[in-house]
Amino acid sequence: MRLYLSLILLSLNLLLFSGDKNFVKYRCPLDIKNGYSSSFQEFRSNHFHSGMDFRTFQKTGYPVYAISDGYIYKMRMVKRGSGRGLYLKHNDGNSSIYFHLERFENSLEKILKKVQNIRKKRYFGNYILKIPLKVKQGDLIAYSGETGSGFPHLHLEIRDKDYYAINPFRLVNLPLKDKNFPVLKSIILRNRDDSLINGEIGETFINFEKVNNSLYVLEKPIVIDGVFDIVLKTYDIADTGKIVVPYKISVFIDNKHYFNLSLNRFKRDDNNQLGFVYDMFYSNSGSYFFNLFSQKGYELEEKKIPLNTIYKSIEYGKHKLKILVYDNYNNTSTGLITFYKVRKPAINISDINVIKNKIDFSIEKLNAGLSDKIEIIIYNNNDDKLYYGKLNYSNISEKKKFVLNGVFNDVSFLDFNFIKYGIIYFNKRFLLKEIGIDDINDIEFETYINRDEVFIKVKNFNLRSESLVLELIHGHEKKLIEPEFSTSQIYFRFKPLNSAHDVFLNFFILNNGIRVKEIKRELKLILLKPEEIKTYFNFGEFEAEFHTNAVYESKVMNIEEKEFDSKYPVLSKQISLYPYNFPFLDLVYYKFKKNTVNPKQVGIFRYNLFKKKWTYVYTTYNNINKTFATRVISSGIFALMRDIYSPEIFFIRPESRYLEKLKRLVIKITDKGKGVDDNSLKLFLNGKKNDCEYDPDRKWVKIEDLRYLKRGKNLIEVFIQDYAGNKSSRTFTFSLK
Repeated sequence: MRLYLSLILLSLNLLLFSGDKNFVKYRCPLDIKNGYSSSFQEFRSNHFHSGMDFRTFQKTGYPVYAISDGYIYKMRMVKRGSGRGLYLKHNDGNSSIYFHLERFENSLEKILKKVQNIRKKRYFGNYILKIPLKVKQGDLIAYSGETGSGFPHLHLEIRDKDYYAINPFRLVNLPLKDKNFPVLKSIILRNRDDSLINGEIGETFINFEKVNNSLYVLEKPIVIDGVFDIVLKTYDIADTGKIVVPYKISVFIDNKHYFNLSLNRFKRDDNNQLGFVYDMFYSNSGSYFFNLFSQKGYELEEKKIPLNTIYKSIEYGKHKLKILVYDNYNNTSTGLITFYKVRKPAINISDINVIKNKIDFSIEKLNAGLSDKIEIIIYNNNDDKLYYGKLNYSNISEKKKFVLNGVFNDVSFLDFNFIKYGIIYFNKRFLLKEIGIDDINDIEFETYINRDEVFIKVKNFNLRSESLVLELIHGHEKKLIEPEFSTSQIYFRFKPLNSAHDVFLNFFILNNGIRVKEIKRELKLILLKPEEIKTYFNFGEFEAEFHTNAVYESKVMNIEEKEFDSKYPVLSKQISLYPYNFPFLDLVYYKFKKNTVNPKQVGIFRYNLFKKKWTYVYTTYNNINKTFATRVISSGIFALMRDIYSPEIFFIRPESRYLEKLKRLVIKITDKGKGVDDNSLKLFLNGKKNDCEYDPDRKWVKIEDLRYLKRGKNLIEVFIQDYAGNKSSRTFTFSLK
């Protein structure tokens, strides 16, 4: 009978926990109303945040309590990263992990000292307790701190029986309730195939307008004629007021649910899906851009429905895209996007006759039934508007003559603008005079790439109608590509013909269908496929090494040289590998081969296009091959540089001039290049060596052992070098009363 009642109670508890989202299983690890500063599965530069961070008001030493009954089986002591940590196995099969601790409770602290003595290391890594320490929920296990990376806070993780990281918010009783709604900032639309977005190709940024605390809309609808990828910039505001990542995002088209991402659970190997969830170019800690489209291998998204198939299948006309963003307290914000799916208009004209006060032409075919308005505009060669009118037809199936009256001097172009809801979604330009071939000596263009397609966007070329074609020569294959049109430019679209890296572009300028001029240009492309062998690319002293399954579907990269200012001596070409937004899912290395006198001083630097500065990235050196290498998970702009700058050392004015009141001294140490090598730090206080550490987050050395201070004149000597071997030393004197 007792067993039967126990089973009933257990079943009731499981039912409550699974059905009621407010059911609380674990206590909070801190007894202060501190709130949280980072949430689960936030973007980090190379991984998901696997827990939640509790704020500790920039202080250390708060008691940390076991959130559940169980036993502590492991402790951790590392210099960077997680710092000092404890691992608690729960009686229910889950585990909790506590990081950045200042110290453990007394019995664990004794074990720590013993391990340090035996291994003769302060930072010994992980240690499995020979006899696990049994604890009850609410037992004191440690004190919060600032060890490892970051400022004072407590990092809590919860792992299930399979050791997957799970979202702590629905399991832990938090002291504060969050009433802040998620914020929707903007969307990025990237066209694919032959589609146009508001008449353009490439990336289209559109900001949301806030209607109220939970509703966001776009000022104008979007007009599309094909498929596109959508990226959402959104964030939540924690109970502390800090920007954090939301909990869930759902996407609906015409009230049908097609995309769902819930940040609930992930395994360690899922970190390679960081670039599936987040856009790798625009995202950083505190700025989150979510990819709202399913991709091959994207296991964290639940619907697995490629949205491009939905855009293709829906009818032409008006549609509603709805985005719901939830936080961990179920506060929900809505983004409403009206979009019109249209068909590209078709128009053919002939018999153009230009007279001083009249232009006449015939429209042989017009199919633009979805347009609200069609504008007719005449421009001169400087794109000055000479005439504006409206076409009162949207469909013409038989040849029809039109006459435009006015005073026309130096006419050059006849434009037709097709408009939907006030947006020019398509433009067709016709030439009204002979081409000035001799004035065209080059073809300017920029390259846009989305997935496995390359778009050549021609710039400053007004002769857009049947005046330019492109011959693509790729390896041993050739292909003639006809121009396509956006509202502002002519462009060419193609997929690589093979895996050869050199692609030759022959632009032919036509006059009355005859090739009258040829302009040659060149691209270097890498075609990545989900293959079982490595892919290599060599570009002079630069090499890219892509391991197997670096991508799950075919992708294209464009390689070119750049030239940005640098305060460091540049030892190589500056290599741009574009696009910068898609991720690599397996090992990828960028390498520079260089024979240099002092390789320790040399490293690979990456250029930040937003901050307009170069930053060192972790670099390894192969002494046999004379090669510098860095592992990357997304692309960018890289170069090999020499770090010639020594660390800078500053003495921070003491908080008190009185010996009895002084509690610490602070030395500030900064480095511009490869970073401070804190293992090289030597500090002497009045000639006595002081055992203190460098904090790379605060960029300081905090001296708390003040026993060698004295009244009157005091002397501090600091010796340190950076990872490039550049040395610095400073001597400071100060007086105390």
